[in-house]
Amino acid sequence: MKDRPNVSLWSDISNAIKGELGGITGAPTKGTFIVFEGGEGIGKSTQAKLLKAWLEQEGESVVLTREPGGSDLGIEIRKILLSHSTGEISPRAEALLYAADRAHHVYSVIRPALAAGQVVIGDRYFDSSIAYQGAGRVLEPGEVARISRWATESLFPTLTIIIDLPAEIGLARLKSKDRLESQPIDFHERVRQEFLQLSLLDPERYFIVDGNKTIDQTHAEIITRVSEIGALKRNAREDKGNLLLRPIRAAGKAVKRAAPKKKAKTKS
Repeated sequence: MKDRPNVSLWSDISNAIKGELGGITGAPTKGTFIVFEGGEGIGKSTQAKLLKAWLEQEGESVVLTREPGGSDLGIEIRKILLSHSTGEISPRAEALLYAADRAHHVYSVIRPALAAGQVVIGDRYFDSSIAYQGAGRVLEPGEVARISRWATESLFPTLTIIIDLPAEIGLARLKSKDRLESQPIDFHERVRQEFLQLSLLDPERYFIVDGNKTIDQTHAEIITRVSEIGALKRNAREDKGNLLLRPIRAAGKAVKRAAPKKKAKTKS
């Protein structure tokens, strides 16, 4: 029987097989933790804000945060990591700085919100370190993952939404580029491929969305999937017999809100 609702069964099994005990020792938490991941220029921040608004409309208390920079300490670490003025940082030092940001972020922001029963939406989390530092910087992804598990005390998201888009398309959308965004195209393509590989390891936790779709279409797909999370208040209010209708209703509402309003005809 599955005893940790915030961590998928497959995640527990795969980590146990690999001997990575960090994946099976995290304490259960209240609340729901949803993370947006993916490359650059994919619209994560926009979708995170739209999801926050939808969840609040459904009666949830929501905390929207980001990495790096989701805490006061994190803001200072973010400047070091992303500013061109920092210059070159060794790949291992970069990975450790992200882990330091994440450790304090989880301690000071994420865990307290989850303990209070709130929904936390994160714009990036530890999968970004696995993809950017593990694959992009050509470190060992497994080692980077272990650092993040230690830093977060194995706090896994309830759901990780990956918005997938070819690197060249996403980068072309950016008006300006920070230190990481300015890396060569092959770096960003390695990042993209690593996100896709991660999603195959734990299909219960990951949800892939096509980044070529419109903002409204993407939002509709996301809330369809999010509406299936059993811990949400909206699901507690509904009868169990309506489980199959929830995703359909959620998508229908999103499409209806997104549709342009027709102008009333005027008489001549």
